[in-house]
Amino acid sequence: MSMTHSIFAITLVGVWLSSVVMALAQNTPEPGPTNPNPQAQPGATMVINPTEQECRRGWDPSLKWTRQQFEEFCTRLGASK
Repeated sequence: MSMTHSIFAITLVGVWLSSVVMALAQNTPEPGPTNPNPQAQPGATMVINPTEQECRRGWDPSLKWTRQQFEEFCTRLGASK
């Protein structure tokens, strides 16, 4: 085998080996966390918007919404009627 053939063979083996390594290194990234309701407070599994009656009563600290969330939703609820 001549020197040119040896270099060619080594190059082919190197290309094949790098292709195998790259194929094995491919993986699917893990999906990130999702939050279907961006207004949900941490620890809550599902937040349902306040009713019209709750909006009339007004916000208090025992509610599951922050004051800002409550006021924003109630404002939109009032504007839609």
